Amino acid sequence: MTNHISLPKAVLDSKDSYYLIKTKNKILIGILEALLFFAIFEGCGMVSSVGAGIIGGLYNAICLGNALSIREMINTEWYMATELICRSTHILLGLLLCVFFQKRKPASMGFTRKKAIPQYLIGLAAGFIIFSVAVLIAVATGAATIEVNHEPFSTIVYIGMIAGWVFQGMAEEVLCRGYFLVSLQRRLSVPASVIVSSLAFAAIHLMNPGMTAFAFVNLTLFGIFASVVFFRTGNIWLIGAIHSIWNFVQGNFYGINVSGNVTNATVLKTVFVPAKEFINGGAFGLEGGLAVSIVLVIGTLLVIFCPSFKKNKN
Repeated sequence: MTNHISLPKAVLDSKDSYYLIKTKNKILIGILEALLFFAIFEGCGMVSSVGAGIIGGLYNAICLGNALSIREMINTEWYMATELICRSTHILLGLLLCVFFQKRKPASMGFTRKKAIPQYLIGLAAGFIIFSVAVLIAVATGAATIEVNHEPFSTIVYIGMIAGWVFQGMAEEVLCRGYFLVSLQRRLSVPASVIVSSLAFAAIHLMNPGMTAFAFVNLTLFGIFASVVFFRTGNIWLIGAIHSIWNFVQGNFYGINVSGNVTNATVLKTVFVPAKEFINGGAFGLEGGLAVSIVLVIGTLLVIFCPSFKKNKN
């Protein structure tokens, strides 16, 4: 891997920045950095949950006259969109952590200025294509069928879901790749930092509905894919866009559960064949099946060995 991945200059420069964990034991570094990451991720999650709870509670009280119980409210589509949008706080908190505690530059997290918009747009197109290929594999193997969704849904909620996935996808990339992956790579080898951060990425989804061992493997594969894209391009924009559009088209275009989470505001409706969960992922969604495994492995190999992937030097 290291023969085909040259680290971005900003990442290399971050090796001289402040270390929160002061030890030279490589195994201990990996464990402690992972524990710190889990604590930070959960802390960020609490912040966004509190924000969503306040906004949702006010909307329920003022606009709906407290028509919904708390349990009913958190199961609504509009609350899900609100919670996803509130994850924008994760991006800010991740930046503050790196800049003020680790003394790192934003560029070391992938926040580069050069070609940011083109990279993001390329990521949107790539993410849509990659996930659509996985859907086509499921359909071609008889593991799924696609039909138009005729059930009505709110346009405002749909727009809110789009905004929510934009923030959610970027937030996870900022924390998992921009912060955690680079924090590990400053002290460990590239392969070790990629594997540890990818396993941690999968682990933060362990409590999701419908989680399986296969889903854990695929989430780890996505973490590896995202890490390779991050290192190869040298920016957070492309992989952040891939992550966001991946979740959006999965849940709100194809109508597939997103890592076990159900959404009904969708253009299409994908129906899984129960006997072929090994391919379609069952209740967890396509991310829990072989179709996604195939596209992630191929995608990772293409990013590693394709000479057209060049890092942003800014």
